[in-house]
Amino acid sequence: MKVLVRGLRAEVDACALRAALAAYVRVKDIELIREGDHAHPWAWVDLDLDDVDPMSVWKLVAKLDHRYIAGCHTRWHVPAYRTR
Repeated sequence: MKVLVRGLRAEVDACALRAALAAYVRVKDIELIREGDHAHPWAWVDLDLDDVDPMSVWKLVAKLDHRYIAGCHTRWHVPAYRTR
């Protein structure tokens, strides 16, 4: 499941973020977005939680929100998915 992570600093790279998150969750992929404001990138983090109850994802995001990870005061968001 992909979640949005904001609050990153310009010097953070995907490897450092993945290493910092290893203590909390397995990560499939990280896509850093630097377009717009290079000083404050954000990331799509694909968590390896496909076989986990959706409420567990919300609990993990709530646990990680406002936490300092990789030297950054991160903000975590679960995107709203809609079926057509």
